Amino acid sequence: MNALLRRIIAAAAAAAAAVAARKAVELGWTLARGEPPPTSEGVVGDAELRDLLVWSALVAGAVVLARKVATGRAEGLFARSDEG
Repeated sequence: MNALLRRIIAAAAAAAAAVAARKAVELGWTLARGEPPPTSEGVVGDAELRDLLVWSALVAGAVVLARKVATGRAEGLFARSDEG
């Protein structure tokens, strides 16, 4: 398979995983807290700022992890297809 095509497929998998990870974190936050995730518009005190920082860290961590896993899996599938 063409190297450029492999990179495009791996990037698409990483992008889809990032979107899914963000949606999963958003759903988890809503279920756990009973309210939607915080936005920068709702920050008026320390508690809101803390929630916004926690939310940002959760989303960033989930997206980085999901992209890393998706990219690794896609590259692993490509390596296996080259062997067989």
